[in-house]
Amino acid sequence: MFNTLKGRLYFLAILIIFPCYLFIYESFGYSRNIVKEEVRKVADIVSYQVADIQEHLVQSAYVFLSNLTASPKLQDPDSDECRQFLVELLPLYDYYVNIGVPNRNGILTCNSMPLSEAIDVSDRSYIREAISGQYFTTSGVQVDRVTGVPTVNFAYPVFNLQNSNDIVGAAVVVISLDWWSSFLERSQLPPDSVAYILDANDQPVVTYPAGNQYVPPALLNRFWRGEDGVSRVFHKRQIIDEKGNVQLTFLTGIAVDSALSAVNKRYIMITAVFSVLILFMLILLHFFLTNSLLKPLNVLTDLVIRLGRNEKMPTNRPIGVQEMDYLQQHFLEMASLKQKAEQDIIDQAQTDRLTGISNREAFSQVLADTLAQVDPQHGKLAVILLDLDNFKEINDTRGHEVGDAILQQIAERITQYPFHAKSISRQGGDEFVFLFDGQQVDLSQVLKLAESIQSLIKQPYSVLNDNVMVSASCGVAVYPDDGRDSRALMGAVDQAMYHAKASGRDCVKRFDWKLKQALLDKVELIKDINKALKNDEFFLVYQPIVDREGKALKFEALIRWNHPEKGLISPDEFISAAEESGLIVDIGGWVIQEAKAALSKLQVARGPDVQIGVNVSPLQLLNRREGADVFLSSLITGSGELNRSADEKNGLVVEITENLLMEMDERTRQVLMDFRKNGIQVALDDFGTGYSSLAYIMNYDIDFLKIDRSFVQTLSPESSSSSLCEAIINMAHKLKIMVVAEGVETKQQADLLLQYGCDFLQGYYFAKPLRLEEALLYPIQKEI
Repeated sequence: MFNTLKGRLYFLAILIIFPCYLFIYESFGYSRNIVKEEVRKVADIVSYQVADIQEHLVQSAYVFLSNLTASPKLQDPDSDECRQFLVELLPLYDYYVNIGVPNRNGILTCNSMPLSEAIDVSDRSYIREAISGQYFTTSGVQVDRVTGVPTVNFAYPVFNLQNSNDIVGAAVVVISLDWWSSFLERSQLPPDSVAYILDANDQPVVTYPAGNQYVPPALLNRFWRGEDGVSRVFHKRQIIDEKGNVQLTFLTGIAVDSALSAVNKRYIMITAVFSVLILFMLILLHFFLTNSLLKPLNVLTDLVIRLGRNEKMPTNRPIGVQEMDYLQQHFLEMASLKQKAEQDIIDQAQTDRLTGISNREAFSQVLADTLAQVDPQHGKLAVILLDLDNFKEINDTRGHEVGDAILQQIAERITQYPFHAKSISRQGGDEFVFLFDGQQVDLSQVLKLAESIQSLIKQPYSVLNDNVMVSASCGVAVYPDDGRDSRALMGAVDQAMYHAKASGRDCVKRFDWKLKQALLDKVELIKDINKALKNDEFFLVYQPIVDREGKALKFEALIRWNHPEKGLISPDEFISAAEESGLIVDIGGWVIQEAKAALSKLQVARGPDVQIGVNVSPLQLLNRREGADVFLSSLITGSGELNRSADEKNGLVVEITENLLMEMDERTRQVLMDFRKNGIQVALDDFGTGYSSLAYIMNYDIDFLKIDRSFVQTLSPESSSSSLCEAIINMAHKLKIMVVAEGVETKQQADLLLQYGCDFLQGYYFAKPLRLEEALLYPIQKEI
């Protein structure tokens, strides 16, 4: 809910509305408390007023009686004169229901109300106290014997006017409690209110309303719900006489339910009206949010989603809210600019910056789209991949500016020539690729197209006032025969192109499944090489190298592979695959460690001058995984310390090929210099089979030249190899380089080479490659 704008706005509305309801609720409680407080005050006031009236009546009775007893007509309480006087006096006072004067013996004959006979009231304590104590007394609440109703009677002694110490009787005034009920009626107490007058023993003598059952309240001055279910607050006021005795108690219980019910109804009405208003406001808010915010935001959200999916953007759709329409308009403008910028980026990403034609990414997309649409049963596609022959030499000899100019002219030629290709792209470097579909995809026609492309490429290029000639090797692959997806098809044409390179360059080759099988075999071979490293399937053999005197103090370490299933595998079968996969670095490291271990044993058996030559791959020299220092340290024998004296010959001799000198960069050059600084001698292996020149040999400190076996095996006094070998030996000696002849198999070859001044001889004439155990037993001195 809270993660949407609509939900948050509704939540905000709730946060605003909730305090209003809380305020209403608190006001409701406050009003109820006020009502209760008012009811308490009413109960207190009523009780106070009743008690006040009662006290006023007591006071007025005292004054009345004190004045009445001074009348001479009361001197004889048993006389008719006394009785007649009281009969005439009673109607003058509303509060009094009876006036009487019992004599000193407590016999009442003088009374304002007619009596059938004299009444003995001597048992009334208040009369006895008034006569004997000679002071004003009250009876408290009692049932009057004359009137027969609950009353409060007051008595005052009647003194003998002739003798103040003589009491002739007591004047008694009777006050009915009907005034109390009348007062409560006039007070208009809330419905269900009750009141009681209790005597000195807390027993009810009068109830309001009349006949109401008295239930003593559990609490005073607090609201208490009685057995009748009505909540009331009771207030009690007691009337105390001069002696401190309770004469009567006024107990008033004011009901609060009707007042609270009125408050409840009023606040229910307020809450209902407020809720209706809130509902109306929420409906208005809903319509406002929907039409002014949510619908515009939904439109903008739809635009954002379309923009994110790179879908076509709709035209401007005014919503009616000025700010939102303005935002939508600018968003559409931004989307248009974004799409244009993205298209520019795509065009740039799919365009070769040098030639201006499409690049590898663009071609891959076109090929994938075409394959998705072609009929797999009857559709045909053809891919032609061309790679310029020896283009690196042009860059090296004429400069990259010339090479770039040639690539630009080639791109211009192949795009302007009417090949009707679906796509022509530069794959990178000096490779270009063509995609053909439709009626052109006939194998013979495709091969003719490839030859036409070759002919077009071979035409001279005018660059910097000079003509440059290049040729190209082309590979051809056809869908679905050579592959059914982009990866398979491009892999097939790539193999076909490399097959053309291997076939002498400047030719066209179609993909052959034998090439695919050869690739699979190579992949399997690489897996086996990896396993061989882990399972110690490789081992070294050592072929002795003898000097002119026949001493065998040098050996060449040669690797062999004992495959668990295929048996012995020649290095010629797996070294190239190891170099392509990079495993040659691990193999080379293993060879160096094995050779160093064997060197220690050979030096113990044959002396400290023994050396072992190890073949080093260019990848080992350029290994960035471990670094040049690690590789150099692995070659050091003896003390094992770097930067030792160059005069201290190392036990391992590094053998490199001519091609390494040709492709040498600054990093490789630095490695060879480090060899020299640390006394590691370098032998140039298979000399005469590569393309090295004397300049390369002169620029680097080479210690040994190893004449390739192809020259030695045809060596005879009359052969051309004889002159060539002699020339190589003389040239090397002029450069202070020692010479090793490989492949010596006959005594005649050995004699001729020694005659030409060759320093060392190696071949089957002396020994085949030997296991370490056999090499340790090989004679130190060998007769030549």
